[in-house]
Amino acid sequence: MKAKVYITFLLTGLLIGCAQIPIQDIRHRNVTNLGRLQIGMSRDDVNRLMGTGSETVVEKVYHESCLSGYRRLEVANPYKTEVRKVNNETYEILYYYADNFGTRTGYWDPTFTEGRVPDYILIPLVFEKGELVGWGREYAEEKDLIHEEAGDGNESILYGR
Repeated sequence: MKAKVYITFLLTGLLIGCAQIPIQDIRHRNVTNLGRLQIGMSRDDVNRLMGTGSETVVEKVYHESCLSGYRRLEVANPYKTEVRKVNNETYEILYYYADNFGTRTGYWDPTFTEGRVPDYILIPLVFEKGELVGWGREYAEEKDLIHEEAGDGNESILYGR
């Protein structure tokens, strides 16, 4: 009896030690924090709220509705940063890895490349003069800061002034 309990604890410990952080946790945390953003926040305030740093995660990959494998990703917050100039205004855009309110459960994209997060699931946060002026793909497109990839069919988080 004691041996079974000992083996159960040992196996549980090994499984926990080998576990990867589910990608959905990062997405959930980012989407939750997006809901706490406010227009006018400084970049430092946004960094504190959204978090910085990176985590290695494993994501399921689907092809034709079937699980085809797993991909290892290094996900950073923010995932990428760009500076764009439009109509003599300079904008800084921080992109965060978020799953549009959890509507996806893995990639259906057979062209998904190892270690790269597709742009269509990154949420842009737009700063002007160090102040948050809006976020979401639709907002960034309205400002002509990004152009939506054709055929992704996803709704976006939208907020801005």
